[in-house]
Amino acid sequence: MSHTSQQISGLNKKGKHILSVIAKRTYQINLNGSCTLHEDQESIIEDYVMNEEIDGLFEQDIDVYPLKPMTDVVLKGKARSIKEVENFSASIEIGKLGMHYSIFADRKVYKAEGKEYLFQYENKISEIPLSYTHAYGGKDLDAEKSLRDIIEAEESFKYTSEVLDILAGSPYRYPRNPLGKGYIVEPTESTLASLELPNIENPYQLLSPENFICKNVLEWYKMPVPVCTDWLHPGWFPRVAYFGSYTIPEGMDENISEIKNKWASESLLNSNPDPNVSVLDFRACNGASLGLQSNHLTGGQQCRLVNIHPQKQEFVFTIPKEIPIIKIDGRNGKLINTDPVLQTILIEPELNRLTLVWRGSGKALRPYAPSELANMPYEVSWR
Repeated sequence: MSHTSQQISGLNKKGKHILSVIAKRTYQINLNGSCTLHEDQESIIEDYVMNEEIDGLFEQDIDVYPLKPMTDVVLKGKARSIKEVENFSASIEIGKLGMHYSIFADRKVYKAEGKEYLFQYENKISEIPLSYTHAYGGKDLDAEKSLRDIIEAEESFKYTSEVLDILAGSPYRYPRNPLGKGYIVEPTESTLASLELPNIENPYQLLSPENFICKNVLEWYKMPVPVCTDWLHPGWFPRVAYFGSYTIPEGMDENISEIKNKWASESLLNSNPDPNVSVLDFRACNGASLGLQSNHLTGGQQCRLVNIHPQKQEFVFTIPKEIPIIKIDGRNGKLINTDPVLQTILIEPELNRLTLVWRGSGKALRPYAPSELANMPYEVSWR
């Protein structure tokens, strides 16, 4: 039997104790754009899920956040063209959100006569996974070699690799997306020969032969922001900075693309590794890709997918306006009404499936242990 609701203990933005009830609902997306209750209800996810095949790829965020300040819109699927081409566009629109993506076939970098570089297509494509593995980012492993050699020669690090990836914070790994394509610091012949360019880009911040090299590894934040529709890893920038203890690079300010595009809050610049100063920003709980985090939605919005649905080039469906009635434990046999908010919208076009995660929160007397929560009453009903 699926586990579709749960009461949890937490804090609000003011540091006051709250109780939150998480309620999850799964729908079948019909080809006429309507949604009906799915026969298989997805259970609440309590632990991060990592991809089993690709090391470090974040597969699924948890559902049990006592508070998300925004609604996450996540789409797990592919960008599609009706025929094989070198490039095309795809987009997702929901409510006031709208993200457009430039999709490219595989490309390589070649050095022309003189010092000029050229991008050249290697093939044509009809579909690309909307995954961070195909977005801008990656690692310049050749440039990192000298650093690896030093670490591997250090006796004190001999067994550390078994429990800790020391190179996770390497300056030669793109902090926004170390699993992507195209990040290069030192354009050596061998690096250029193996370099793959991203398949998914922001049409307003495209890589070019003039800008694809990160000439100053300490100024990686001036390079393009990866765009995608999948979950954003909690250890990647900018999400990691909201946890409060990330070291902000010298020179980074409100002019970075995330803030200028209003995809992120300036508060991330306050992150500080000093435990006496660092403060958690609840935006850390939002795991949707940049541009797909919205002020809380309530359902009823239309969602428009272009070159993403497996059967229709343009597909429009409506998010169900089926708002749950959520009551938390008020102690002494009472239940307290809440104002539910939509925390997560997960769209899976390949499966014609839509999953919504709602939250209702209210004041609590104190924090409660899991053993206590298991016996505390709450109520979820649907209207």
